[in-house]
Amino acid sequence: MKAAGSIVGAIVALGGPLLAGLGAVAMLGACASCQSTVREASLPPALAGAPIDGAAFDARDRRLYLADTKNHGIAVIDMASATPQYIRTVNVTKTPIELALAPEENRLYASIGGGTVAVIDTLATSSSYLQVVAQIAVAPTTADWLDYDAGTHLLLVSTGNDRQVVAVNTRNNGIYAVYPIGLPVGQARYDSRDGFVYVTVPSADAIYQVRTDDAMVTRKFVVKGCRPVAMAINAADNRALVSCRSSIGVVDLQSGASTVTRSVAGADSITYDRVSDRFAAASPHDAQDSAIGVFSGNGELIGAVAASPNSSHAVFDGGRGLIYAPSAAGLLSLNPAACTPPPDWARFAGGVSVFAAPLALAALFLFLYARRMDGRPRDRRPQPTFTDLQKEDLAHERERMRALEDSIFGPEISPEP
Repeated sequence: MKAAGSIVGAIVALGGPLLAGLGAVAMLGACASCQSTVREASLPPALAGAPIDGAAFDARDRRLYLADTKNHGIAVIDMASATPQYIRTVNVTKTPIELALAPEENRLYASIGGGTVAVIDTLATSSSYLQVVAQIAVAPTTADWLDYDAGTHLLLVSTGNDRQVVAVNTRNNGIYAVYPIGLPVGQARYDSRDGFVYVTVPSADAIYQVRTDDAMVTRKFVVKGCRPVAMAINAADNRALVSCRSSIGVVDLQSGASTVTRSVAGADSITYDRVSDRFAAASPHDAQDSAIGVFSGNGELIGAVAASPNSSHAVFDGGRGLIYAPSAAGLLSLNPAACTPPPDWARFAGGVSVFAAPLALAALFLFLYARRMDGRPRDRRPQPTFTDLQKEDLAHERERMRALEDSIFGPEISPEP
C-alpha cells in the first residue's frame, strides 16, 4: 500500500505543472481570438426582422447598403457614428439580390428579378441622390452575383441558369461583352493580375478561366466534389477562395492546386480586402453552426466567430479596419486584424508538443516517483559482508548433505554403552 500511496502522491505533484502547461496553451489561443473583438448593434426599427440578401459598404461616405428583400429595396444606413442610423430605403420595385459599389462612378448596382440590374445614384450633392437612375437588362430571366473592377470600369453580372456572364461598362451602363459558359454559373470575378475572368460552375465542380478578348474558356480548375458557388480572388497572390457544399476551397490560379478545409461549413458569400489581406466568408446555417470565417490572403483559416443564421454577407470597412455582417437580428462587427495567425515558432512548438508533452510528463513522473521512493525510511542495521554470505552458504550446504546421507543410510545410531 505504501507504493500505491507514493504513486498517488507523485500524480498529485504532477498536477501543478500540468495545469500550468494547459493554462499557457489556452492563453496562447486566446491572444489571437477574433471572438474577443465581436460587437453587436441593433439595426433601425425600419429593418427589424427584414431578411438581408446582399450588402455593400461605401468607405468614403460611411454608408452601408443592404438588400432588403422584405421591402423590395436597398436600405441605406449611416455608419459615421457608433450607432447605425437609418437614412432611407431605395425602392427598386423588385426583390434585390446582390449589390456592388462603383465609388469612382458614384453608382450602386443591384441585381433584381427578371434579369435586370438597377443603377442607383450615390453622389450626395446630386439631384437624383439615392434614386434609381437606370435599369440594365442583362439576361432573359436572371441577374445574380455582381463584381466591380475599378481598373477596367467593368461590372460582371452572373446570370445563373441563363448560363453566361455579362460585362457592363459602368461609364455608360452599356453591355460591354458577353461570356457564354454553356452551364449554369455561380459567381464571376475579374483577376486584375492576369486579366482573366474566373467563373464558378457548380455542376462541373470547377472554376472556368475565361479570356476577355474572345470570350473563350481557356482553362478549367476542377475541385472534385466541391460544387463551387461564391468566390473571391486575391489578385496579388493569384489565389481564389471558393464556397463548396460543406467546406471552403482554396485554388491556386497558376498551378491549379487546390485544398479544402471543413473548419467553415461552406459560405453564402466570400469577399476579399486588399488592405488587410483578408478573406471573409459568411456561412449561415442554424444557431449553432452559423459563422463568419476569416482567412489570410493565402487562404489559411485564422479565425471564426459565431454569427446569426441570417448572416449571409460580410463586407469590409477599410477605414476602421472592421468587418460588418448584417442580418435580420442586427449588425455584427469584428476586427479581422485580431485574427492573426500564430508565429512560426508557436506552430512548431504546438506540433512538437503533441509528441514531446507525453514523454516529458512520463519522465517527470518517473523522476518524482524516484525521489519519493528515495525519501522513504531505510533499514539502518549492518548488512552482511561477502565473507559472511560465503560462510552462511557453506553451513546451508553442510545441512543439505547431512539430510541426504540420512535419507540413504538412515540416521546415525550411537553404540550402547
